[in-house]
Amino acid sequence: MEKVRNPKSAVRNNVTAIIMAAGKGTRMKSERSKVLHDVAGKPMLGYVIDACQKAGVKDIVLISGANYPEIREFTRITYPNGGIKIVIQKKQLGTAHAISTALKAKIKYEEIILILSGDVPLIEPDTIRNAINEFTIEKPGGIILTSKVDNPFGYGRIVRDAHGFIESIVEQKDATPEQQEIDHINGGVYIFNREYLKKYISRIKMNPLKKEYYLTDIAGIMAENGIKIRPLTVAYAEVAGINDRVQLMEAGKMKNKKTLERFAKNGITIVDFDTVFIDENVSIGADTVIQPFTVIRGSSRIGKGCNIGPFAHIRPGTVIGDNCRVGNYVEIKKSTLGNNTFVSHLSYIGDAELGSNVNIGAGTITCNYDGFKKHKTIIGDNVFVGSDTKFVAPVKVGRGAIIAAGSVITGDVPADALSVARARQVNKEKWALKRRKKK
Repeated sequence: MEKVRNPKSAVRNNVTAIIMAAGKGTRMKSERSKVLHDVAGKPMLGYVIDACQKAGVKDIVLISGANYPEIREFTRITYPNGGIKIVIQKKQLGTAHAISTALKAKIKYEEIILILSGDVPLIEPDTIRNAINEFTIEKPGGIILTSKVDNPFGYGRIVRDAHGFIESIVEQKDATPEQQEIDHINGGVYIFNREYLKKYISRIKMNPLKKEYYLTDIAGIMAENGIKIRPLTVAYAEVAGINDRVQLMEAGKMKNKKTLERFAKNGITIVDFDTVFIDENVSIGADTVIQPFTVIRGSSRIGKGCNIGPFAHIRPGTVIGDNCRVGNYVEIKKSTLGNNTFVSHLSYIGDAELGSNVNIGAGTITCNYDGFKKHKTIIGDNVFVGSDTKFVAPVKVGRGAIIAAGSVITGDVPADALSVARARQVNKEKWALKRRKKK
């Protein structure tokens, strides 16, 4: 008997995802492409691509416009293994025109077409996977994701026939009073049979007011021709598009909350969900405590049993071992901390390698930048660093050494040595008293 593959890990070889990413995003009031604005530490387009890939869809086509150079550079850096194709929509004539442009490109499309927008960063891989599974099993002409909302004003309403299939999508301005009472709205995520999509998208007419071709019109056209389109209801947050900075912030908070919940369910204590921000690709070991007002970015890794914060900033490229402490007002960037190492307060550690059982005193700074290049500070195991020490990199400190408080270390320190790098103290007896008498 043929072995059935796990549907969660199966690669969808018969699906092509088309992601619309050409919009100018004028309401963002930014020169940067809307879909490349960050949500919780990652461009929103990256979330959509990742959701497709995690759902098993590997064949991905992006539709760009004037933002093509930005989109190309983003995919080159973020997805260096390639596999993502980019189509340019030279004229912005609506969503149907964008999909038509992609379909006319010299690209081989699979039999199932998944259509998404690059500004819906909260879409979940499971939602995409389930929608494709249902499409594959039931074989309708299409599936459109819908959402039930309390206030549908401004959204396209989902009009169904007597059997529950989608009859049309009606925009707010065109809806009758009865249709305006419909609380199921268009989620903007579609799955179509490739041949049906090619056939019926060509019948969409230009909207006389907006002078654009709308993909939503395809629902009514297909229904008129007896093609069944099934609605699939999902949470509104998953299909909510981002159009301005307020919505960007709201999406970031929702994404961050999901990330924090995932960590909390896996044995990490998050003291305050409202003030802790952690990127989703961060790794944290069990029994670690994250104190309030802590930010952890990039692909940083934190071991087991650590205490991070409050007011700590962990920047990308940081690896922290087990049972470490990174305390209040500490910033760590692109550095490694061995097990049982403490950086307890008011310090900056950048481009550094710290061994195990290292104690970093308050106010310690690794001076890693000379104005031209970044340099490394390497500190061995069991080193004690006194408060207010400056390491002028590049510099190495041998294991077991002690650095006197207030030192400026500009050269290497041997193992087990005491290093004192400060001016000798001079006390002038009665000097202050004599000065006050002169006044």
